[in-house]
Amino acid sequence: MTAQPDESGPGSGGGPMAALRERCAPLSFAPLPGFATAAPGGPGWIPIARIVDPGDPTLDRLLDARRDRPPGPRAVHTLRDLVRELLFATAGSVYLFGAAPPPSPSRYLVRVGPGGIEDRLLVVDRASVRDRELAPAFVGTLAPLVELVGERTRVGSRTLWSYVVDMLHFGMMNLARQLGRDRAEAWQRAEALAGHLFEAGLPRRSAPALVRYGATDDQVWGVRGACCLDFTDGTHGMCLTCPVLDAEERARKWAASDLAGRG
Repeated sequence: MTAQPDESGPGSGGGPMAALRERCAPLSFAPLPGFATAAPGGPGWIPIARIVDPGDPTLDRLLDARRDRPPGPRAVHTLRDLVRELLFATAGSVYLFGAAPPPSPSRYLVRVGPGGIEDRLLVVDRASVRDRELAPAFVGTLAPLVELVGERTRVGSRTLWSYVVDMLHFGMMNLARQLGRDRAEAWQRAEALAGHLFEAGLPRRSAPALVRYGATDDQVWGVRGACCLDFTDGTHGMCLTCPVLDAEERARKWAASDLAGRG
């Protein structure tokens, strides 16, 4: 089934992004932020605009919570905690509806508690836009954060930016898998969005690739553009999506996975 834009739009009725929340509600994996039409005034909420201020302590606090881990996982997992929900909401909205709300550093917030990030919130106070208009807002929101995480951890921008591009691809792929849709078409849709992001200034470091494991449409999955370096912590091996994994071992991992068919 081809993923066609839904003309009802992600913000139609029932509050911001109601259609996206409804579509994702029955899924086993759909990490969405909260949505609101204005920034909350309660304690603990911090916009990305403040986190990327070099004098703000929030990012260092989050990184220090992982100070015993190797630099790669420390950087990537901290970035994931901050923006995974934003990435999935953007990917899901683009994939399902053809457009997404343009983010900004002041319209994406996290609530930080004693144990780390507890909630994420995307302020949706304007209409969703399509790829070409979305891309500059998306890149402008993430660029200062990626730069600061790299500076504080000395993890290269190739790894960090590739994580962003990878997660957009896997967000759409996971939706296709769970909804029983064509995975390759979802991947192509993610590639189209990524093309606009590159045009908008996202560094073209590396890109994920689609790998086919069999003859049927559901026997495909992705390989990341850059390794997340989880295997360097001594407890994780290389995962199915790791670009460092050799083809023979990847095929074995695929055979042992539950990714074939609907999940």
